[in-house]
Amino acid sequence: MFLNYNSENLQKEEFQQHLYWFETEFDEIFQNTSANLTEFEKNLANSLLNKLSESINQCQDEKLLYDLVSTLNNIEKKHPELF
Repeated sequence: MFLNYNSENLQKEEFQQHLYWFETEFDEIFQNTSANLTEFEKNLANSLLNKLSESINQCQDEKLLYDLVSTLNNIEKKHPELF
């Protein structure tokens, strides 16, 4: 008996879950402070967004690239003052 196991699909699903988590956490951190960000908060937001951008630049998978860009666009729509 063989298990029908596709590690690539599982990795993609896990990656998408991590992106969802990232966006949710980012929103939670910056939801109430968007208008009155301290320098520390601006630097933190920029660091997080830079890491996401670096991931986009290194991504080779078209579907995952789309998910990365979509996450970044969603964050930009909700927090335009950070861009």
